[in-house]
Amino acid sequence: METQLNTSSHNASQQSPVLVFGEGSTAVFLIAQLLKHNESIIWVKDSGSQVWPVMPYVKSELALGALIDSHQAICNEVFASPIEKGTAHRVFRNKGFKMPAWKRSSNLETQQAAFEEMVWTPEQSYLGVTELRIAGLSTMKIEQDLRAAIDVHPSVKKIEMAPVVEFEVFEHGGKLQFTNGTITEFKQLFYCGPLAELKAIPKLSTVLKHQVSKAKTSSAVSALQVVFHHSEALLQTIETGIVVPMNRDSGESFDRDVMGYFVNPLMSVWTVFLQADEIEENHEIMKKLRKLKQSLNKAFDGLDFLPNGKKDFMATVEKEQVRFEAGFLVIEGEFKTSSANADYVLLNDSFGLSSALEQIANRFDIPALEFNVDMMETTAIEIDDSNELLENIQSIAGAPQVEAQF
Repeated sequence: METQLNTSSHNASQQSPVLVFGEGSTAVFLIAQLLKHNESIIWVKDSGSQVWPVMPYVKSELALGALIDSHQAICNEVFASPIEKGTAHRVFRNKGFKMPAWKRSSNLETQQAAFEEMVWTPEQSYLGVTELRIAGLSTMKIEQDLRAAIDVHPSVKKIEMAPVVEFEVFEHGGKLQFTNGTITEFKQLFYCGPLAELKAIPKLSTVLKHQVSKAKTSSAVSALQVVFHHSEALLQTIETGIVVPMNRDSGESFDRDVMGYFVNPLMSVWTVFLQADEIEENHEIMKKLRKLKQSLNKAFDGLDFLPNGKKDFMATVEKEQVRFEAGFLVIEGEFKTSSANADYVLLNDSFGLSSALEQIANRFDIPALEFNVDMMETTAIEIDDSNELLENIQSIAGAPQVEAQF
């Protein structure tokens, strides 16, 4: 049964701003769409919780449509980069970077079944049988561009580190007061922050209770992410996503991977997911960080990658930024829509970036990107015979390059 909440008969003005809580990727792409529709926005940057996009691509035509539309709307750039659809990542195995093992079959249903069997459930939110990427423009680079544009946009007012002290729910919209003294009515509120932090705003958590009721937060895993700034670029240009298996710890019953990519030749981002029982001690988290680095050293080894004088991958790193987000990714359930409180919307990163972009596309009537050719792979990949170098991967994402058609 949907939660009923006493509300004031007062309605917020249609000239009132839209309120956006949260600092993650979803908030950024949502704000881009709100600005496109000439809304005034109050962006509540509450806790600093943020994880950069885990992989450089998205998983559906609808998500890609929202990604491109948001970038065009705010950054005033005409999009003309080629799109590749197929498998936009490579897996390190047998001392090389190769197509994932589930691509052995030419049948998509067989590929999907093998994918679901081989890939740890949290990682399925970012890896897929079908992936779509923009040549030369990763998801993180697009998000960086949007953040820079939003930060200086005159229609966006930011409230940072100021908790809510009073919250009134209207029949349409509502009213908030913050500890910094700001009082504002709003016509619509989007909660894009972590689910774990929703309870810090009791009345809002009540309003959104129905929408979160089918999201099994007990299934949530945490994200350990590190951004490396490199003093020197690797000898090969890498534009695909990279998946590097980590050695199992004693007692582990599943395979876990380091997932990441190069934003540019001198910056890379890498992510590992941790289960609830692995984050109880900082020692265990730091252990995973060390294993992440060891895995990358093993993958990017030898003269094909390392600049002269560098003994391993980590020797190219001059600065690192580590983020840890507890309960970041929910791997069971879904968000429900609510007709009773339509001005209050739960929309965040909890089910992965592609899922969030699809919700944004549906909300703002953004069409799925359409291709003018059939781009699905039709032939089996001989994994064990694959010996391609990373510099060649850019042009073989499993399909020909085409221009996006809108």
